[in-house]
Amino acid sequence: MRGTSVRFEPRYLITTWRELTTAGVDPVDFNFAHSISVFASTSKTGEVLEARDLVAANNKAPIAEFNQSALKNPRYKLARTLERIEGYYGRAKVPFRVHSLVEDDTIASELTARGYVRGLDLPCMVFDGESCEAPRVAGLEIAAVRDGEGLAHFQRTAFESFGYPVEVAPLALTAELIDLPHVTAFVGYMHGEPAVCSMLITTGEIAGLYWVGTLAAHRKLGVGAALTAHAVNDGLARGCKRACLQASPMGKPVYSRIGFTHARTYLRFDHAAL
Repeated sequence: MRGTSVRFEPRYLITTWRELTTAGVDPVDFNFAHSISVFASTSKTGEVLEARDLVAANNKAPIAEFNQSALKNPRYKLARTLERIEGYYGRAKVPFRVHSLVEDDTIASELTARGYVRGLDLPCMVFDGESCEAPRVAGLEIAAVRDGEGLAHFQRTAFESFGYPVEVAPLALTAELIDLPHVTAFVGYMHGEPAVCSMLITTGEIAGLYWVGTLAAHRKLGVGAALTAHAVNDGLARGCKRACLQASPMGKPVYSRIGFTHARTYLRFDHAAL
C-alpha cells in the first residue's frame, strides 16, 4: 500500500504504527499524521498518498488548508520527499499545506527556498495524567455521536466554529469517518442546543483530539475545556496513556489550564497550486 492512493483500512493502522514507532517516530507525531490520512480517506472527495516518510491528503479543495500533508521524517532525503509531494499535488492542480513534524531551521530553509510560505507554527500539546478535570458547566450535556441527527449536529458545529462553509461539512465529516472503531465524535449541548464539539482518534497508547470547536455564542463559558476533558478521559478509559492535540492561539491557554503542556512545535508551510 505504500506510495499509492488508498482508502483507510483499520488493519493497516496496526502494522504502520508498529513500523514507525520501532523506527523512532514518536507515537504523538504518528497520531497527527494518521489523522490527516483518516479525514481525507473517509471524505466524499478525498484521497491519500502515504509512504514511510510522508502522508499527503488531497480533498481537491481550492484552499491549502484542506489539502494537507506531513513530513514524518524530514531529516531523511527531504528533497526527494518534497518532490514526491509536489508531484502529487501538481497533478491535481490544487494548493497544499505541508507540516514538518521536526522543528529545524535547515528544514524551514529548504521549504522556503522551494517557494513555500511559512504560516503560523502549530503547538503540539500533550496531557500525561490519570484523569483530566474541567469546571462543571450548568446546562451542558455531552453525547457521543451515534446516529444521523448527532452527526448533523457535529458537522454543523465543527464547520461553523472553525469558520468553514457549513454546506461543505457533510462531504468532509462523514458517517464512514464516525463508524471507524478508533474514532469517536462528541457534541456538547447547552440547554439542548449544539454548542461545542470534539473528536477522539486513538492510536496505540495515544488519544488524539481533533475538531475541538465552540460556536461563538457559547465561548468563554468553559464548554470547550469541559468537552476536551471529556474526550481525554474517554481515551484514557480505553487504555490510552497520553492525549495530544494541536492548539490554536485561542485554544492554547484553555488546554494549559486543564493540564496540557507544550511538547513541541510543528512547522507549517503553504504552497500555491503548481
